[in-house]
Amino acid sequence: MPWTVLEQLWKRAVNPENTNTDLSNWDSEVKALYQLGIGMEDTLRFLYSEKPDFETFKIWINSRKRDIASEIEDLTENVLSEQDLDFWKENGYLVVKNVISKEDCEATQKAIWEYLNMDPNEKESWYKRHEEQKGLMLNFSDHETLNRNRFSPKVKKAYEQLYGTTNIYKTIDKVSFSPPETENFTFLGSPLHWDMSLKKPLVFDLQGLLYLTDCEENDGAFHCVPGFHNQINQWLDELEPHENPREKAIQTLKAKPIIGNAGDFIIWHNALPHCATPNKGENPRMVQYLTYLPNDYNAAGEWI
Repeated sequence: MPWTVLEQLWKRAVNPENTNTDLSNWDSEVKALYQLGIGMEDTLRFLYSEKPDFETFKIWINSRKRDIASEIEDLTENVLSEQDLDFWKENGYLVVKNVISKEDCEATQKAIWEYLNMDPNEKESWYKRHEEQKGLMLNFSDHETLNRNRFSPKVKKAYEQLYGTTNIYKTIDKVSFSPPETENFTFLGSPLHWDMSLKKPLVFDLQGLLYLTDCEENDGAFHCVPGFHNQINQWLDELEPHENPREKAIQTLKAKPIIGNAGDFIIWHNALPHCATPNKGENPRMVQYLTYLPNDYNAAGEWI
């Protein structure tokens, strides 16, 4: 049990006045939680709200940890073909079809409906905001069907192929719930953005989401700017000193919808600007975020 690492996280959370604000171990702390099958946001919520002593924190960790190593199946055959990899090099994203079954998608939808206390057959209920909804995101990560989806061998193998290593670890991430727009409800998502610092040298990693519902262009499809991972360094270098790259991207870059069916997985290079889009369809759009990171991943540093 990585208690030394987690103790540093505990100390900062329960004693924010602590003069030791060193965040260089943040990636190690989050990785330790993920390897125990525990989400970072759930942990921080417990620490900040309860302010437990360290023994109580250890009891909480032990009550929630899972033996995930035995649950992950490794594939020997590649998921991505040479054609897929060529497409990836050019575009920086891929759609991996049918990584989980339609039955597992339906089970996950059901779990989300129940967590939200909403009825799929009563449209009025879709717009009663849950306390754990923040924009499109729903802080819902601890459920058997969400965990089962995270163990998709196809997802893991795709990440291994694109990273070029098996030395990766699984994150514990959230889901997204986006009901259709109405006269009284407008889209709550973010515009085109990156989830990374733009300070060079850029830190490389991959991101991914699982469509839990069929998603055509007008159903709130994920959008990204294909191929931008091959241009971003030059693009950043050519910005005027007064220009904000994040604002410039929103104003000038053209994103493309990436459609898919329930059970399809989208994986993309983190240098691609991306966003969700307004749902103009008939039913809520649901996705689960599924990401693996390299064992030596380190995003600590200045955020630009």
